[in-house]
Amino acid sequence: MSVTQTIPSWQVLDEIGEPMAAAFLAHAADPPLLRFCHALKRYHETCPLPAYGGESLYPCSGAIYGAQELIQFHYSASMCFNRAALQRRIDEADRPDVAAALRDFQASIEGYPGVGGYTHSIIHYGRILREGLDAYRTRAEAVTDRDFREAMLVLLDGIAVLHGRMVAHLRATDDPTAERIADALDRVPFAPATTFYEAMVATNFLFYLDGCDDLGRFDQDLWPYYRDDLAVGRVTPDEALHWVGQLFANVDTTFSWNCAIGGTAADGAQGSNALTLVCLQAAKGRRRPNLALRLRRDTPEEIWDQALDTISGGTGIPALYNEEEYVRAIRHADLGVAEEDLPHFAFGGCTELMIHGRSNVGSLDDTFNLALSFEQSLHRHLPACATFEQFMVRLKEDLTADIIAMCDRVSANQKSKSLWQPQPLRTLLIDDCIDNEMEFNAGGARYNWSVICIAGLANTYDSLAAVKRLVYDERAVTAEELLGALRDNFAGQEELRQRLQRCPHYGNDDPYVDDLAVAVSTHVFSEFMGQTPWRGGRFLASCLMFVTYGMFGAQVGATPDGRLAQTPVADSAGAVQGRDTSGPTALLRSVAKVPHFLAPGTLVINIRFTRRLFDDPAMRQQLKALIRTYFELRGMQLQINVVDQRVLQAALDDPDAHRDLIVRVGGYSEYFHLLSRDLQVSILERVEHES
Repeated sequence: MSVTQTIPSWQVLDEIGEPMAAAFLAHAADPPLLRFCHALKRYHETCPLPAYGGESLYPCSGAIYGAQELIQFHYSASMCFNRAALQRRIDEADRPDVAAALRDFQASIEGYPGVGGYTHSIIHYGRILREGLDAYRTRAEAVTDRDFREAMLVLLDGIAVLHGRMVAHLRATDDPTAERIADALDRVPFAPATTFYEAMVATNFLFYLDGCDDLGRFDQDLWPYYRDDLAVGRVTPDEALHWVGQLFANVDTTFSWNCAIGGTAADGAQGSNALTLVCLQAAKGRRRPNLALRLRRDTPEEIWDQALDTISGGTGIPALYNEEEYVRAIRHADLGVAEEDLPHFAFGGCTELMIHGRSNVGSLDDTFNLALSFEQSLHRHLPACATFEQFMVRLKEDLTADIIAMCDRVSANQKSKSLWQPQPLRTLLIDDCIDNEMEFNAGGARYNWSVICIAGLANTYDSLAAVKRLVYDERAVTAEELLGALRDNFAGQEELRQRLQRCPHYGNDDPYVDDLAVAVSTHVFSEFMGQTPWRGGRFLASCLMFVTYGMFGAQVGATPDGRLAQTPVADSAGAVQGRDTSGPTALLRSVAKVPHFLAPGTLVINIRFTRRLFDDPAMRQQLKALIRTYFELRGMQLQINVVDQRVLQAALDDPDAHRDLIVRVGGYSEYFHLLSRDLQVSILERVEHES
């Protein structure tokens, strides 16, 4: 009598090249965090390793995640289930046991809902460099919650396997540089780094392990190692420049994000240093990382000059940040940030405010399309409002209702994430999840808040100014006539559209429109800050449009600023492209009137200058003075494009011939040829300031 032995479904999944899905199915009875850790461990045991091509750091080139189809790990959404691919694999299965195994996996993820929001974050690189992952294991072993403890230890075991596989891969190449990397990896990141080179190797490994997101306060974390090695001749500035350049190339290749440099050191002193200079030099001409330079009143001139040299390379980096005003904004927001943690603020993604290594910030948790909300309110209320003041009351009521609805939706998403989408690596590597014995998305990080993007700010300001002037002040058009023209997208109404476009524009230091900008922005930013996310903290407003200002414009019909339906909205929190016609001083004076400190998620401000302002010494001094004055006026962020108009026009005509052209878009830099036609045109429409 023969007995047929049935192979478990998880083994079948392993056999067909889906070991992460196999582990997920095999541990279906475990709590979600432990289940996810087992899946990641199996991935680390089996994933293909990046090729080594003689680079000075390893891993290099593409990210290590994404090799399997049914589940993919991502730093934001944790485990992403490819349900469409799963159904296709079931339909195409040529073996009954494979089809059955796939259906079993399908049933096991049936209850996992999709959740919204994005979560850039920064692991605690500096602490890992100082203590080593072996110290993290010791802390995990002391955890009293059995499932949580097992999850962290399983994850650490998987990291150790991946680490060992990479060392063996390097040693098999018979390359002296690979041998040097392997020698460093024999120590780090499990033991503390002892040299700058080891710290660089460990940082690069951790960057890839986390999923290639943000580097955080890189120059502060690695400065002690660089300083000490420089003092004894163990490293030269040229070697450091080469290694940092390789790390930055890895950030660019993996389409990764932010690196904050300069600002204030942990002890409160001026923090820009020789490694800050290296970072600025390494960034010239690059698209990524999205370098954020924190500037204090006492930042050394050599940092300013190197920053302007790097900006003059034309890629829009570094963006410049007002240190003192960010500190004021964090305190005002009452986010519970301890004074000793204040120096460690940094930015994720485009430039969302967070605390390096210590926070879970929804960034971006959602985008509030102010231009759309305004449009709906306009058509709902304008004919019934006898005065402009009445309309402003109705508009603010509508904005408040829309904001509360969005905040409720974000909180529901946060709660769902805590139940269904644990973040194993960030639970391990961000303070204080281990000590709190609480998963990252459940609130385990030391600080929690949410960043919300606001789209269409300047379009709303300009539209309000046009409505006030033509409908109420001058009585040149009735509410019904204006709304009819908007519904028809100005068809046959070009004269009216031109009159609307001649009304005051934000970005020209005109109180008529600037006062409206202050009123609306104060209301919107305050309403968000007054709401509490499910995970704690506050909702922080921002304006980080990256390449989405075209997408959000497509949601909005024609607006009273003369903008046509479905065309892009403003690309930042500054003026609408092409409308800041009174010079850079007027633009920045307008922008500085808006209460930036009520939107510490970051209001991105784009400005464009000609190259001669950087090349001429006298004009360079004037440019520094302009930026410093803007910061004294409490502006918080500024990013500068330096691209010749003729080059942009040529790239618009033939994008493929200018594939290396990089421009600052919204909150980061991008290759010009990757932008949509509408966004390419919007870049050309920006005013190029000469003085």
